[in-house]
Amino acid sequence: MLAVTCSMGLVVVSPLALPALDGNGENWERIGNIAQAYGAVSALLSGLAVVGVVVSLVLQAREAKAARVQNTRTMHMEFSRLAIENPEYLDCWGGPDASRTVLLRRQHMYVNLVVSHWEMWFELGDLTDHWLASMCDEIFAGEIGRSFWARTREARISTASTRRMKHFNQIIDTRCVAALGIPPRTEPALPDLGVPGVVLPGAADQDQS
Repeated sequence: MLAVTCSMGLVVVSPLALPALDGNGENWERIGNIAQAYGAVSALLSGLAVVGVVVSLVLQAREAKAARVQNTRTMHMEFSRLAIENPEYLDCWGGPDASRTVLLRRQHMYVNLVVSHWEMWFELGDLTDHWLASMCDEIFAGEIGRSFWARTREARISTASTRRMKHFNQIIDTRCVAALGIPPRTEPALPDLGVPGVVLPGAADQDQS
């Protein structure tokens, strides 16, 4: 933008320099020829200025969209957090579900938050296909991630409104299908070995009960 501003300034003050280019400044015909030759440069600089303005508007529109998406995601995360922390709110998300325990429904909502975060990250262009596939492999290594995608796959694929979002869901679906050929992880978690902030498997089971 600084370069475009300087270029526009040169265009504005250029008529004052035309007499100097003529030497004594008295040959108006020659000055006219110089000005006509300079017109092409002026048009080029004007075109660059327009391009700069367009790029600036595109970047502003992208930032505004990212802010709107972020606000929406923040509200969604807050609603989900309330339901995860307060089981009495779980029935507000689709009604009672006798096929799953409260723990499974909480886990489902948490995975949904993770995938929604990936979606926003991917839509902004900050998450590559390779990293998305790697994170999918990690989640689909367990039964919870596979169960989540089995329940939400059809809805997510059918509601994808852009080509990029369709590509996003296709990557997830492909990695889930690939993971189904490998048995899910069932080994118990390792003990904390005195590491602060890590809960022993037995303590976690008691909290869930």
